[in-house]
Amino acid sequence: MKVLSLVNLTKKQTEKIQSISGVDLKVVSPKKVTPEDLDGVEVLYDWSNTLKDAVLKSDTLNWIQVVRAGVDALPLPELKEKGVILTNGSGANAINIAEQTLAYMLMFERRMNLTARHQDAREWKQDDGYDEVYNKTVMIVGVGHIGKLIAKYAKALGMKTIGVRRTDQATDYIDEMIPMSEMNARINEVHFVVNTLPDTEETIGMFNKDIFKVMSKKAYYINVGRGKTTNMEDLIAALQNEEIAGAGLDVTTPEPLPSDSPLWDMKNVIITPHDAGASVHYEERAFDIFKQNLKSYVENGEVVVNEVNYSTGY
Repeated sequence: MKVLSLVNLTKKQTEKIQSISGVDLKVVSPKKVTPEDLDGVEVLYDWSNTLKDAVLKSDTLNWIQVVRAGVDALPLPELKEKGVILTNGSGANAINIAEQTLAYMLMFERRMNLTARHQDAREWKQDDGYDEVYNKTVMIVGVGHIGKLIAKYAKALGMKTIGVRRTDQATDYIDEMIPMSEMNARINEVHFVVNTLPDTEETIGMFNKDIFKVMSKKAYYINVGRGKTTNMEDLIAALQNEEIAGAGLDVTTPEPLPSDSPLWDMKNVIITPHDAGASVHYEERAFDIFKQNLKSYVENGEVVVNEVNYSTGY
């Protein structure tokens, strides 16, 4: 079985893959890969647009494992039609994104978003309204790997948690799970709204003026999902009109955020350059997902974790 990796594997990782019986591994940099490298390949580890045409023409490729959680850059309708199995790296970045989400909340409550600006100005200054996350309520919209871990960390700090997803099935560390259809009616109850949603047809522009207007004026909006899920003009208006207390944004539309965006000058906004998913531990965790799936695929002909549902896009 030919396996093509576009990830530069370590010696130890290479040995782990080669130890799986029947695997013929080839590693090529995504910058140097050519369509010919895909000849006879059954398993592709990660994605490169350079291979798009070759992938869609291949009569041997059966499974693609991408490193990242998002798969919106891939030709999903065509892959679905070809019957290609698609798995992602969902969960590999859950720890760091959950930690960064808590950082936004703690910075807002302890006014450290303002303290950082005072430090830049060499000012020794205290602000009004120092508060705590303890006993605050966070609504997590999109309770997957990341959302579950955010909930776990939030509970450890004494917070209350409301989860929102397509089904209201109970989940650990979520005090109350509600379906998407109930989100607007309940969102005014919470202090933090955390968006971890993927980019799909159903989620584009989901967070807009209709939602911001019914949020509490004391609530903060945090987006560690995808930029397209938020109507940026509506968010800016909500912040300017003080309809919400502030926003922590790791993702925006477009990216990078234009230098003339009014968001840069808002003291109640924390902007990070889509780095919540970055961690020195990420690639190893993503590799563990691939290794687990590859072992199962070789032995049983099927993957066991993170198979993407083409209908939902995640």
